[in-house]
Amino acid sequence: MKVEDFQKIVEEFIEGIVIMDESRTITYINKKAHLITGWQVGESVPYCSYCQLREVSEHEERCILANDNPLPSFRSHIPNYVNTETDFEMSMNKLELAGGHYQVLTIRNPSQITQDEKVKMQELLIHETMQAQESERKRIARELHDHIGQSVYSLYLGLDGIRRHVDNPEYTERLDKMNMVMEGTLACLKRLTKELRPQLFDNLGFETALRSSVDDWQRLYNIDFSLNIHIPEDLKFKNEEGLHLYRIIQEAVNNALRHGKATSIMIEIYKVDNELYFQIVDNGKGFDIDKLNGTGLGLRHMRERVKMLHGDIKWISEEGGPTRVEGYITV
Repeated sequence: MKVEDFQKIVEEFIEGIVIMDESRTITYINKKAHLITGWQVGESVPYCSYCQLREVSEHEERCILANDNPLPSFRSHIPNYVNTETDFEMSMNKLELAGGHYQVLTIRNPSQITQDEKVKMQELLIHETMQAQESERKRIARELHDHIGQSVYSLYLGLDGIRRHVDNPEYTERLDKMNMVMEGTLACLKRLTKELRPQLFDNLGFETALRSSVDDWQRLYNIDFSLNIHIPEDLKFKNEEGLHLYRIIQEAVNNALRHGKATSIMIEIYKVDNELYFQIVDNGKGFDIDKLNGTGLGLRHMRERVKMLHGDIKWISEEGGPTRVEGYITV
């Protein structure tokens, strides 16, 4: 086939083809891609709306399709000059030609996406969302501890110092009440900080953080807790895996306390072959399983986290209780 014939075929593709260099400058664009975007040779390809907002590390590619092991396709809004409809399916391949590195961007109609691609894309978006949530939780916890918590503690010490020099019984009583409020505020800040991001988790890992949290829950809510962890010493979680399992258990405990009004909770974690099983049993008021449709955000997140860890989860309960949450993850 002559080069001219090959160029004509590419030019008439039903999919948009854009070839860009390492700086994302367009070196070739076929007719379909031009009709879709209005882009021209020599222009820089803009990032899609999703990639513009991604949180990336220093050496990571901002374009999600340019990373190692990318998705086969990705759907997002791309800036263009000719269409009001900007939501397209995109895929990308990397090529090395004549000593140069190029990226071939394919743009196509969303209806062409396969079911497998949809599932993989959804899983990636959930994963990215979870990571963003954990990053934000960590930032807020740090702000609460380092700034707001320290400021409140300084006020508490200041009030306590003033009280020592006040002889008027009326003002002494008022200062005592203010000190009690400040003590309660400090305790609340400490609890929120641990719920957002247990400090021990970053330093010592899943098991230590969970044991510390159980101690805090027992002391804070004044209920009976039983924690049984049977994990081999040589089993080491990747940080993200352990954090997902911690969040699953944390949400189950919160539901038992807030909605079930439980006074006793048992947590058990054990390993069988390549699966790590967990169950959380409470003596709360329970619920009708048939009415559990998973529409609550907390329940959806529990399902999503378990799915990301290649496991499963289920709820066993009835009105009047008890309730058991059980599942497994693959390790």
